[in-house]
Amino acid sequence: MKPARSTSTLPLYEDALRLVLERIRPLNRMEEVRLSDAAGRVLAADVRADRDYPPFNRSAMDGYALRAADVGRYDSFEVVGMVAAGSAGNLSLQPGQAARIATGAPLPPDADAVVPHEQSDRGEPVRFTIGAVEAWSSVHRRGADARAGEIVIGRGAILGAQHLGILATVGCANVPVVARPRVAILTSGDEVLPYDAPHLADHQIRNSNQPMLAHVVPAMGGALGTVTHLPDRAGETTASLRGAIEAHDVVITVGGISAGERDCFHEALAACAVETILKGASIQPGKPIFVGRAPRDDCPALVVGLPGNPVSVLATAHLFLWPILRTLCGLGAHLPWTLACLSKQARPNAHRQAFRPSKWDRGTGGVEVLPWAGSGDLIHTRRADGLCALPISDAPIPPGSMLRLLPWCWGK
Repeated sequence: MKPARSTSTLPLYEDALRLVLERIRPLNRMEEVRLSDAAGRVLAADVRADRDYPPFNRSAMDGYALRAADVGRYDSFEVVGMVAAGSAGNLSLQPGQAARIATGAPLPPDADAVVPHEQSDRGEPVRFTIGAVEAWSSVHRRGADARAGEIVIGRGAILGAQHLGILATVGCANVPVVARPRVAILTSGDEVLPYDAPHLADHQIRNSNQPMLAHVVPAMGGALGTVTHLPDRAGETTASLRGAIEAHDVVITVGGISAGERDCFHEALAACAVETILKGASIQPGKPIFVGRAPRDDCPALVVGLPGNPVSVLATAHLFLWPILRTLCGLGAHLPWTLACLSKQARPNAHRQAFRPSKWDRGTGGVEVLPWAGSGDLIHTRRADGLCALPISDAPIPPGSMLRLLPWCWGK
């Protein structure tokens, strides 16, 4: 199969996304979150050790603490006590004496080595089966991991489980992280009613886009703010857009960006002095995608205009909104694209890059592109695990072809 070329003057997806990302920088705001809420966040400041780690000479074995120089000089050692983990370990040892010690317990001040139980007869007095031991053998020395004041996690780290453990170790209960972008959602359309509306006329639809976006925004790294539905009235649309821009870092608009007479966002964008970064891309669904920047006192806000059909919303949110939010969070724009083997023939678009809802078998690596019934058919996505990127072609894609697949953000 020989891929065709796009005949559109609009940019292909990769070029369109590049245009957007070139104009975006991570937010410089910092906030503090509890340690329990810090997983996956980006550290906004260096975290330093509050003391030496370990903070004492710690036994690495169950055995006997003693002077290393005494081993080989005495046939047996008097056992003068036991040092348990959590105790102060203030036993005084004379030459020829030893103390039983547990893993993790502090060495007595006079000791500089630990002989494991396995190298003893465990008697009282105790005899050892070795003739010598090196100083600090089986001891985790004070400050070996980090010294007080040393950076233990650097700014910019994406916090995983091991980082949370380190933060807990150094007593960082409130963690400085890069602030999540504040996101507003503005849906539109006189034909769109609330999703809990009990009675609809045949020409009316329920608002499926609001709950979808309210779910994906936090999954993509945003902090959900205002969620509003607007009628097709220019003055109300402009006022709502202006207010959303003032209070949020990203404003998602849904619908109203095509060429229809009742599409009010064009006038609102102009009234709010929104600078166009991207207007349209050679993709299906989502051709009318819009991204712009709005002036603001502290830093520009981004306006991401998604087409109104629900599959277009789902697709363009993953293709554009997700890398935008990740960039603002300091996570980088990289998305978890993977390769999958096509299990059934798929039909691409002959003129635009197609991104199709697809069923992915993670076990076998096979993917099925679901039958396409247009961007208004949300129900056909019920079996989908993500989007497959199809090449521009006027010929079907045969089974066995390797395709790029982007899993849904909530399933990554």
